[in-house]
Amino acid sequence: MKESREKFAARAAGASSSPPVMAERDGSRFAPTAENLASEKTAPACESADPGRADRYRAVFLSRLAHELRTPLTAILGFAEILLNQEQLTEAQRNFCERIQNSAQQLRQGLNQLSDLSRMEAGSREIHAEEFSLQDLLPQSCGALSHKAQKPELSWSASPDLPMIVSDRGMLRQVIESFLDFMTSRNSEGAAVKASAEKNARGFVIRLEDDGEPLIDPGSIGVLDLTEQQSPTNFDLALAIARHHIDLLGGKLNIKNRKPRGLDIVLEFPPVLPDMQAD
Repeated sequence: MKESREKFAARAAGASSSPPVMAERDGSRFAPTAENLASEKTAPACESADPGRADRYRAVFLSRLAHELRTPLTAILGFAEILLNQEQLTEAQRNFCERIQNSAQQLRQGLNQLSDLSRMEAGSREIHAEEFSLQDLLPQSCGALSHKAQKPELSWSASPDLPMIVSDRGMLRQVIESFLDFMTSRNSEGAAVKASAEKNARGFVIRLEDDGEPLIDPGSIGVLDLTEQQSPTNFDLALAIARHHIDLLGGKLNIKNRKPRGLDIVLEFPPVLPDMQAD
């Protein structure tokens, strides 16, 4: 027994002092050669040669994810609207359908913001220019928020001499709805939210007014401070995206308190996109 233990110890010592047999036959797989060690050290450097690649992949993934989820949400919103148009619904059933509709609309808004933020981060945002009239766009924007404006009264008016404009219809509508959504949410029952459009020397002006409480710093609306610990809300993200869209459309934004109370938001845009004016 003692002899067997000594033989085992001798074989173990000899194995530790000599390289493995398989390593001699195939060093590329079993032995940590100098070439393999060098490749292991240089591989992370190759992967990090393009630091913006991960950001681009993330932006593409988020954009596609938002697109894939938007399709079933559209179906949910469509069926919810069909159910709400049924007259034989009980009060409880109508409340359930409205809850489904509101939740789906909030989720769709979040997906749109996610898609816009990914495009902003990637620096790619296409502008689809077309000719349209504000007399058609303004009532559409107000009508889209009529379900949220049950407490404050939402009204609109447009000057009859408004010219046809050439801009991104969807982007401009998103800007209007983002600020209207913010104003209707901060006003209580009995308050009024008004939207109007008129012609001016530079192009056209869209004015949004409400009767809510004055703000301490109205100019900071939509300006994100990512250094703060508090996470931004959906309104913060929507208004930040709206500010970015205003710049893309060549517009100007002015926000100020009204006296004695209320908020006044003025959106000024050229009748034609700046890039098309240059051409």
